[in-house]
Amino acid sequence: MVEKSKLQISPSNLQGSFALLSKYRTQTKRLREGVPNQLQTDQKNEARCALTSQALSAVTIVKMALHFHPTSLKTGDFINLAESLGFKPDLSSQNENHLKHVLMLLNAAEEFSNEDYDQAESLLVSVPTSGHLPIERVITCYAKYLSERIDAKKCRIDLERQVNHFDLEEHMRDIKETILACEQKLPLIQISNYAAIQTILDSLSSAEKIHFIDIGRKLCSYWIVMMQALSNRKNCQLKQLKITAVCSSVYNVAESGKLLSSIAESMNIPLVFKTLLAEKNTLANLHFESEEGEKVAVFMDHSLHCLAACTKNVEGLLRGLKRLNPHVMVAIDVEESFTTSSFGERFRGALPMSSAVVDCLESCLEGERRCIDVIERLHFQESICNGVMNEDTSGIGFSHHRRIDFWREYFSRFGILETEMSEASLCQARLMIGERACWSSCSLGMNGKSMILCWKGIPLRFVSAWKFPLIIQIHHK
Repeated sequence: MVEKSKLQISPSNLQGSFALLSKYRTQTKRLREGVPNQLQTDQKNEARCALTSQALSAVTIVKMALHFHPTSLKTGDFINLAESLGFKPDLSSQNENHLKHVLMLLNAAEEFSNEDYDQAESLLVSVPTSGHLPIERVITCYAKYLSERIDAKKCRIDLERQVNHFDLEEHMRDIKETILACEQKLPLIQISNYAAIQTILDSLSSAEKIHFIDIGRKLCSYWIVMMQALSNRKNCQLKQLKITAVCSSVYNVAESGKLLSSIAESMNIPLVFKTLLAEKNTLANLHFESEEGEKVAVFMDHSLHCLAACTKNVEGLLRGLKRLNPHVMVAIDVEESFTTSSFGERFRGALPMSSAVVDCLESCLEGERRCIDVIERLHFQESICNGVMNEDTSGIGFSHHRRIDFWREYFSRFGILETEMSEASLCQARLMIGERACWSSCSLGMNGKSMILCWKGIPLRFVSAWKFPLIIQIHHK
């Protein structure tokens, strides 16, 4: 369960790196070219929210549908339901149509789960196939993938038809700069990244030689923040910073390495930057180089759900990391779990998550339609298409994603235990939410010692810190 965060930290207790991180986070924003003035952007967002305030959010519509399902919606029921849940929508007819469509979608998924494909198909006929509002985009994507799965079950798939797969590499190459700018506007990315880096910095406050192993997606701005904070340490001189970037060929970090080397030189930081190219099915075979006297920190950004498809990947990677005696490991990943054997239940569980993702993008990325489209397509393909289109036993899609509770139990088998995130990182996370008006729907909670980030009350991401077994550290001394 996610408990309401109760962080009451006095400013006098904050460590020096907290102030540094806050200072340089602002400077890092200015490194982006072509990004509009933030004040103007916030004002546009506020005006835009005022214009669309009459329409209920995707999350609200989905919550109401789940509350109402499996009963049918009759005339007048929408207003009564809205009032009973504390909502007073002005555009009741539009919202009522959206609610009806979500209910039809839920009923279709349930009929599909019961193997009544004809009935499921008849329900989807009334569901729209296009739309621009967040809730409409969620509905149409779910309906599209469910319809394709019905076709597959009824043997109506044309094997010669053209299939338009989403090419992540191509889209990343085309709009890389846009993606880098947009990630600065998304609270889940910003808050989780800075909380993770802050925890790592506080754990290595006395380290002279640091080896930072970064496994996962690379947006790289936090590397600069980390270097700036390290360059201003007063209590301990940094003799070497080694960054090992582990990523797939999609994320070409060669240019980032050159930029970091240039920045490190200007800061008088002795930087060693290395790249290990690896796909998710080869992470278990990675060989990490280590030097005597260095303290290792591991940062796993959305890597766990990729590894979860094969336990050998997780076990192999953990064995490789344990040989390095990491001082701390910080993991960021999706806080969702769709492991139930019931297709209908998984479908119901995925809808709130998808609606929260789309609502967040719509609120925070005003004017960035191309970026929104790429992120949404990636989300729907990873979490929805793979889950809806593949058989329950395939081990793809829904079954990949696990909550922090699963990883806490799984890591304990290897002696890897959850540890406290630094107080500075948790306090910083709370302060960041108030930076922009459009971030107000983001909230924090705690599950054990891990931080949970939510959008409109829907848990979407966790940030956790881990300690490797002491016996291994002693063994390698």
